[in-house]
Amino acid sequence: MAFAYFFFLLGGYFMLRPIRGTVAAYNTDVLHWLYTATFLTMLAIVPLFGFLVSRFRRGRFVPAIYLFFMLNLAGFLVAFEGSETPLWIQRVFYVWLSVFNLFVVSVFWSFMADVFRPDQAQRLFGFIMAGGSLGAVLGPLVTAGLVAGSGAAGIMAIALACLGLATLMAILLGRYQRRTTHHPAAVIGGGVWEGALRVFRSKYLLFACLLMLVHNLTSTFLYNGLAVLVDTHIVGFNERTVFFGWVDLVVQVIAFVFQFFITSRLITALGMPRTLVIMPALLAAGFVFLGSALGLVLLAALQVAQRSMNYGILGPAKEMLFTVVDRETRYKCKNFIDTAIYRGSDVTASWIFRGLTGAGLTIGQVAWVYVPVMGLWAWGAWRLGTLYNGLLEDRLTGREEAAPP
Repeated sequence: MAFAYFFFLLGGYFMLRPIRGTVAAYNTDVLHWLYTATFLTMLAIVPLFGFLVSRFRRGRFVPAIYLFFMLNLAGFLVAFEGSETPLWIQRVFYVWLSVFNLFVVSVFWSFMADVFRPDQAQRLFGFIMAGGSLGAVLGPLVTAGLVAGSGAAGIMAIALACLGLATLMAILLGRYQRRTTHHPAAVIGGGVWEGALRVFRSKYLLFACLLMLVHNLTSTFLYNGLAVLVDTHIVGFNERTVFFGWVDLVVQVIAFVFQFFITSRLITALGMPRTLVIMPALLAAGFVFLGSALGLVLLAALQVAQRSMNYGILGPAKEMLFTVVDRETRYKCKNFIDTAIYRGSDVTASWIFRGLTGAGLTIGQVAWVYVPVMGLWAWGAWRLGTLYNGLLEDRLTGREEAAPP
């Protein structure tokens, strides 16, 4: 059920993602403002989510969140008219999809960390994430194959159906877990802002924020740089949508191979600290190469490598970090990190990119600036993995779940 849940959730999102990529290519001059608007929207949602988690059982607030986003998507389905869509609607859609993606996926993984024990997570999270990657493989294929005939509205209609099926899977999984444990999940309680306050009091969670910040500095540079080059080299709404669809397809195929066959074995063999360091070490070499020989194909290939490792290795490992903490941290702190901190780092990264290119640096020269970031990333990843090992040992020796140090 978890596999199917994530399959439909990411399948629907990745049908919509190429449309967002096309919107980004039409709005490269204001991308940094769109990131800022997304971050502010995330900040507005955090207390609302904290209220829902504090007052309602999981079986109520999880489906309610998905139903809310389904209503939003139905509105965009009516409003979108391809390249004739007014710019303000395109920009609202960009912000909405950026919020939707992080929020619903964060809720999903909080749910998974609540359902599965740490030893189960090491075994199964790669497999469960492979369900999402399989959906993400089919999503861009649907978009690339149907956008010319059905347009953006047709793609949104199919994505809406996928989100409805994901909501059904969430309800069924919750009922199954209640039957097997013979009691409903308790209301988490606590304050509305408790999750945000805990993050800044915990060394463990601050290292998780650092990991997210440096990753987003990297991914935002690659995303913005690719949008600039696509705007220069590829003409037409449908043609750009097809290009971004194929990029997404290649990413998800590679990520699926990692998740289904490699990631769980890798974490078992190397341990969490070494696994988390793999990605910055490999990307450092890629950025050196990019700084020496910039091109559309090379930049697209590096973005494919970065996103594949993110979904295939870093993603499952990052979600495992929250299986060794208490429920309030799993939902409130994790959601705050996955939404507000994530988009805050996006805003920071987008303004840095804007400032560096505005100062006259080429995309290739900016790549050299990012090489030291990989060193910071590797150091923070190693420290975070070490702290995880300590919390895992506490859980395995039978100690009660607690807030991370």
